[in-house]
Amino acid sequence: MKRLEGKKALVTGSSRGIGKAIALQLAREGAEVVIHYHENRGEAQLVKAEITSFGGVGHLLQADLNQTNQTLALCKDAWEMLNGIDFLINNAGVSYKKHFLEITAEDVDHFTNINFKGTLFLTQAVARMMVDNQVEGSIYTVTSINAIQPGLGLSVYGATKAALETLMKGVALELATHGIKVNTVAVGAIETDMNAAVWQDKEKLKLVNEHIPLGRMGRPEEVAMVLADLLASGSYMTGTTIKIDGGWQLQQGFLKSQPYKNT
Repeated sequence: MKRLEGKKALVTGSSRGIGKAIALQLAREGAEVVIHYHENRGEAQLVKAEITSFGGVGHLLQADLNQTNQTLALCKDAWEMLNGIDFLINNAGVSYKKHFLEITAEDVDHFTNINFKGTLFLTQAVARMMVDNQVEGSIYTVTSINAIQPGLGLSVYGATKAALETLMKGVALELATHGIKVNTVAVGAIETDMNAAVWQDKEKLKLVNEHIPLGRMGRPEEVAMVLADLLASGSYMTGTTIKIDGGWQLQQGFLKSQPYKNT
């Protein structure tokens, strides 16, 4: 059953990683999807080809979310291409580790302009179109557990994701009267190109997995399936943060959960 048949979705940063998995899953559920990319046109074309292979409908749009004019053009072009937008999935972002004492003004601008400012203005533009056209849509923003819990080398990255957490709750409050739902998805350690240096290194992967109660990193498809479920059924949920982290934030101290043995 295609639960999202007839729906239109814009997924940012969907040429790879979590965004790619989301675009594919929404298309499998029947949604018509705009695949947004910044530089990886070839990878975006492969996503579109995969969607076409199972009978879905996908379109490509390029935009640098570091540039406000391109961000606003992305909204306009996607709306016209799809003849409306029911779902906006803010997934695009940048992440890298850097000690706080080494952070530069350029780093702050890079994180802020893409992770926060670009997402803010795209959300505003799409929400305005939804309001003007009386579309009771859904907006989901992919954040991070580092928005809630600090990580070494991730202070500024986490701060921009935390800003999105606060922003989207305010947006949810202001748009609720229009029937527009706004939520966030805070993800944990997910196997993507962005952190391939971890999961492709046996020693690093072992250290990460030991901290996760479920004992492993997540897969992009697992995030995508949860999001598709929420879009299909979450008609009375707004201003909420859904954590998909394998229990990462439950882990405290040095003691680890052990299998129960009946003595």
